[in-house]
Amino acid sequence: MNGNIDNPSTVGRVYQQIIVLGMLVHMLYIALSGWLQVTPLVYYNVFSTVFYMIMSLLVCYSRYRLAVTLIHLEVGVFVTVSTVMLGWEAGMPMYLIAMASLVYIRPYRRSAVPYLFSILEIVLFFSLKLGGSWIEASVELPAVVINSIYLFNSLASFLIILISSAIFNVSSSLIQGRLQRRNEELQEAASVDGLTGALSRYGLNDQLASLKGSAICVALGDLDDFKQVNDTYGHICGDYVLATATRLMQESEETWVCRWGGEEFLLVFADDNLTQAQQKLQVIAQKIRGYPFSYDGYPIRITMTFGLTCGLLDKNIENLVKLADERMYRGKRQGKDQIVAE
Repeated sequence: MNGNIDNPSTVGRVYQQIIVLGMLVHMLYIALSGWLQVTPLVYYNVFSTVFYMIMSLLVCYSRYRLAVTLIHLEVGVFVTVSTVMLGWEAGMPMYLIAMASLVYIRPYRRSAVPYLFSILEIVLFFSLKLGGSWIEASVELPAVVINSIYLFNSLASFLIILISSAIFNVSSSLIQGRLQRRNEELQEAASVDGLTGALSRYGLNDQLASLKGSAICVALGDLDDFKQVNDTYGHICGDYVLATATRLMQESEETWVCRWGGEEFLLVFADDNLTQAQQKLQVIAQKIRGYPFSYDGYPIRITMTFGLTCGLLDKNIENLVKLADERMYRGKRQGKDQIVAE
């Protein structure tokens, strides 16, 4: 059962196996009841066979909770009716033990529900045992027939237990797969800025972990007059400018782009010296300056100011960022749309 467990149809197929087993048991009991001329059991097992066909349809439509609940109830009724007719010695209550093992199957939102079914089935088991001393079987059968029925019920009950164990393994693997995918999604969400697709601070720190003690260059860039863009055209336009500018920056090879906050971006050049990093920034600045930004038919001129510095990466990047920030604001005071590296 270690196939494609991420596919919900895999779980559905395992549920179908139990349903098929239930149908086979009832079909055999139709033949047995007919041979023994126990007409009420013939009718009951015909009804149960149709019932399991309906359960199969429910599973096809992924109605697992409803199907499992109804199967628990049907088994309880079947065991009770059959025990009253055939007696305790036929071993019908063993199906209750098998069904109690289905505590591993948890299609329910509340994990306590399978345990409740198991408790009810155990209570019914002992009730039938205690009642067997004063309830006489309504059908008298030879001992050899009763023993044969007992052996058949034992085999069917063991098969139910084995299949329920397989379902438990599939369900556990499925849950683990879902948790792993969810963790990966959360990890990705934490590492990437949702609006721009740039790295978040968390994601950048992950990338920088392998560069501790190495020489790197970092640039802090700020979109010039971005507040005016928001105030004039609205935040939807502002989001468009942020996302587009990020895409243009990410086109630079071997450059990590992190949204540092608001309209500020931190660019990390892990394999470049100061001159190489400055050349890359000039290309980025020219792309942004020359890009035809427009909103609602109105052209918008967008530029960026960068502060650039290089140095050794120690425990964190804050010292380098602080120096790059100072140089960026010097560029702002000097007229914007420029790169300050000294």
